[in-house]
Amino acid sequence: MIFHEVHLDKNIDKHNYIEIKPISDTHLGDLQCNEELLMQDIEWIKEKPNRYTLLNGDILNCATIHSVSDSYSSKMNPHDELKYARKLFMPIKDKILTSVRGNHEYRIYKSDGIDISEELSFSLGCAYNAEGILLKVRFGERKTNQKPQVYTIYHTHGSSSAQLPGGKLNKLYRLRNIVIADCYIVSHTHEKIAFKKNIFIPDIRNNKIVKKEQVFINTGAYLKWGGYAESKNYHPSNLGTLKLRFYSSEKRIEIIQ
Repeated sequence: MIFHEVHLDKNIDKHNYIEIKPISDTHLGDLQCNEELLMQDIEWIKEKPNRYTLLNGDILNCATIHSVSDSYSSKMNPHDELKYARKLFMPIKDKILTSVRGNHEYRIYKSDGIDISEELSFSLGCAYNAEGILLKVRFGERKTNQKPQVYTIYHTHGSSSAQLPGGKLNKLYRLRNIVIADCYIVSHTHEKIAFKKNIFIPDIRNNKIVKKEQVFINTGAYLKWGGYAESKNYHPSNLGTLKLRFYSSEKRIEIIQ
């Protein structure tokens, strides 16, 4: 885990909020990849100055002859997937806050020692860590003291093998046992899940107890049903991803379908 801080333009938020749409599990190169939906989401992020994203792994499919994915039916080899991803995300490179690696990109690292996710992140100019990132976001002004509002987001690709929603939810919820954050984002299981929980935090400076709302997000995917998912009898993925709206005047996160 690394700690990364971003200061967004104080005056960029005329709507009193920013929106973050995490992107993961695009599996570029897979025959089932819904590129049209991905390009729609990239265009949505591009449209307004207060919209951002973070890349949460499995951007590339990285099918190899030693992987469970079928390398012979892929539309591209991993090198071409990397070039294509650069082309797709370059128009929003300044809106990608952070990036982590997925288990599909890990295949290349495990077999050849090349971190293809790091190569993509370097070319896009965004902060990168393979396993996970604790992101601190500052922007806008609070109502109370005109200081910037601050949020913390922990995101990681995830490693759950759960097939049922309950198992996926439990894996997501356990992230709060690792690090305290305002928002947790995990991917990998291709299931859209979102919920909120409260926790009490000691304020040792002011000798009081503060109730903290935490938001938990499991992102969807950009894979249409078929191929590997059909052969393994997996249910169809929830296409696309969720949006998160972070307000500046008050500490509040809104989940948007």
